[in-house]
Amino acid sequence: MPNRILKDSVCTSPNIDALSREAEVFFYRLIVQCDDFGRMDARLPILRAKCYPLQIDKVTEKHVNAWLNELAKADLVTLY
Repeated sequence: MPNRILKDSVCTSPNIDALSREAEVFFYRLIVQCDDFGRMDARLPILRAKCYPLQIDKVTEKHVNAWLNELAKADLVTLY
């Protein structure tokens, strides 16, 4: 099982600080869904279903797309 540890430096990261609160929460949810190499299917319906399984009626693909773009702009994810 992968071991993902968030260090306390996440609290002082300028990249994390640049995010909206919603995008920051999305980032943490995304981290726990990625594989051992930090990769994941970036299709919006997949991200929405995996990261927000209990909030599928509240979180839209439009939200996920906006947050994903925020993460990319802050150099926290690379889309390919």
